[in-house]
Amino acid sequence: MRDPDVESFNDRAESYDAGVLARCFHGPIQQRLVRIATRLAPAPRAILDVGCGTGAVLALFAARCPAAALCGIDPATEMLRVAQARLSRDPRVQLRTARAEQLPFDDGVFDLVVSSNSFHHWADQPAGIREIGRVLAPGGYLVMTDPFAIGWRRWGARIRPHGRMRSQAEMEAMLDAAGLATTGWERAGVVGFLASYFLIGAARTAPSATHAATPQQTLQ
Repeated sequence: MRDPDVESFNDRAESYDAGVLARCFHGPIQQRLVRIATRLAPAPRAILDVGCGTGAVLALFAARCPAAALCGIDPATEMLRVAQARLSRDPRVQLRTARAEQLPFDDGVFDLVVSSNSFHHWADQPAGIREIGRVLAPGGYLVMTDPFAIGWRRWGARIRPHGRMRSQAEMEAMLDAAGLATTGWERAGVVGFLASYFLIGAARTAPSATHAATPQQTLQ
């Protein structure tokens, strides 16, 4: 069955990175995502980008983490085609057509999983979070940005994009159910009426003293 949401990304794949939204909103947030993630995991051995799209985040990690294996999954095949063209010269990169709810990887193989503004597109968010918990290695981190229903977005949550914009409490309940300990939140950025938030980290186990985890913060 065709998924209209996925098809909309396939249709926009070629021009996606050239759009104003990508340049002015997604781009700066992706850069901050990578900085935060590498602060938590300074030398990751294997990184997974869930909903990798055109590979922009993986390209940033490729430059910042030269020793890391880089994996990306996305259900939109045309977005992956653009990502493959961008990253084809890097033998560390592996791209697969897949959804968050069914990650095609063994247990505990990634010490860093990231996701940039794709979470509200997942059809079964608790299942996706459980899968991330499964593939994270002990001590590994999930770092995510999404337009969560925080701040003014709480009032607009009744008209949720795709019916899947989650509050901080809902998100933390999903993480807890997957065995992930939340370490912090941060406002990611604003462009006009747009806002997104970082889930700074969700650790596979309680953060050790060697991880510079951000203190827990509740956003209003």
